[in-house]
Amino acid sequence: MSPILASDLDSTVWDTGARVREAMLEVAGEAPDLEAISTWTHVLDAYGEEITAEIFDRVFSPEGIRTREPYPGAPEVILHLQRERGVKIHFVTRGHDPGALEPHLLPWLEEHFGPGVGLTVATRDKLAVLRKIEAFGMIDDRPETLGRAADAGLWAAARIQPWNRRFVAARPDVHVFSHWREVPGLLPSWIL
Repeated sequence: MSPILASDLDSTVWDTGARVREAMLEVAGEAPDLEAISTWTHVLDAYGEEITAEIFDRVFSPEGIRTREPYPGAPEVILHLQRERGVKIHFVTRGHDPGALEPHLLPWLEEHFGPGVGLTVATRDKLAVLRKIEAFGMIDDRPETLGRAADAGLWAAARIQPWNRRFVAARPDVHVFSHWREVPGLLPSWIL
């Protein structure tokens, strides 16, 4: 049986921050400093509910998925892990309407990462999904997801982001990378 590695999408496989900057420029007329505004609460505090809702809708529009570009190296590394190392990739992302997201996400994922990748759009805790699919680990950007995975004894890795820097600096059990090409070297030694 092939080992299963789970990966988040937003700010892990594609640059959600770039889409937030674009949407904020379109809606609010200015681009944010992602070091200062790194959560939706910051956006809400800075721009109010109506503008934040419009930005959020633009960023997470299911129809906009086809225009996303993966981070440099992500497709090559994920394809390498599947083809050369025998690792099955299962994407686990959160969304409030899985039925609306899946028809847009799966074709995008298969286009960039090959047929046979798994996909779960979770409405709640990702750890339950990781257990269900029997994943050995998770790549994510959110400290709470990474912490829960590592605390459960799973391998965990984060693409370094402004909002997770302090967390990963304090957690030696969470591996970090700046570029996807670093990921194969971070995997457990039993992954061939």
